[in-house]
Amino acid sequence: MQRSQLLNRRRGIAGIVIAAILWGFSGIAAQELFLRYHLHPTWLAAVRVSGAGLLLALWAGPRGRTNALKRFAANRRRLLTIIIFGVVALDGVQLTFFLAVAHGTAVSATLLQFTSPVLILGWISLRRLTTPKPLLLLLVVGALTGVFLVVTDGSVTGLAIPIAGIAWGLASALFTAFYNLMPVELLTKHNAEVVVAGAFLIGAAVLSPWLILDAPPSVTMHELLLILFVVVGGTAVPFLLYLSALAVIAPLIANVVGTLEPLTAAVASVFVFELRLSLALIVGIVLVLGSVVGLSLSDRHPLPPENVAPPHPSA
Repeated sequence: MQRSQLLNRRRGIAGIVIAAILWGFSGIAAQELFLRYHLHPTWLAAVRVSGAGLLLALWAGPRGRTNALKRFAANRRRLLTIIIFGVVALDGVQLTFFLAVAHGTAVSATLLQFTSPVLILGWISLRRLTTPKPLLLLLVVGALTGVFLVVTDGSVTGLAIPIAGIAWGLASALFTAFYNLMPVELLTKHNAEVVVAGAFLIGAAVLSPWLILDAPPSVTMHELLLILFVVVGGTAVPFLLYLSALAVIAPLIANVVGTLEPLTAAVASVFVFELRLSLALIVGIVLVLGSVVGLSLSDRHPLPPENVAPPHPSA
């Protein structure tokens, strides 16, 4: 490997690391907004999608927006696909994730969302009418065991997280699986930037009523800074870093490095929310992330093929 290629690869991995850390802190900021300021998750989701969509459209520039619209308008099937992707997949991920944070914690929401490869594996196996290899089944059991330890804190008599937080977290995993599987065909015809920017704008249009319906009566300066971080530092910036990195490293590596997101949320929660890292929680986090990495690195990993770069669900 040439020195320039090696340097670009290292920069790409560094970009993914920074993006994952920013996404992790984004969940922490959202939990702070829900816990301390009682903002509506639907309102924050609408602000995040709308703000990020606007920033991405400005980044693409007038020429990029015009060309993208022409290309999608020329094919009704692709146009319908990106509309469904923006309304169902992207909005679904954002809403369910923030609801999972509001009813649980940033750590539990992120970890539950990261179990989506298990659902993708199940869907692919069902579609192909095949049984996963024993190693894959073992990794699935490991992920589910980790989730059990996280939501119960190792107790068999009760839950450490409200049932609503668990339900929304599992729904977030379901929408994330759909989010990763649905745009594969689009990504073979269009750049990831075009697909996600279009999906954000479409998703923003659908969520726009909640900008008014669930708007807070007033916003303090601290709230405003946290909201700006969720939109810019927790969405637009890591998204750009992620896409830039995918130009020089494989999406598979990006997915593995992306497991830093829940680790960041866990470490930050210790300092921000005084989260108690019990043995059960630590083992649960290790099992979930280890299983996700194992599924990603498997020779029949349940993620979209490497020549197709799925946009990160936290973007």
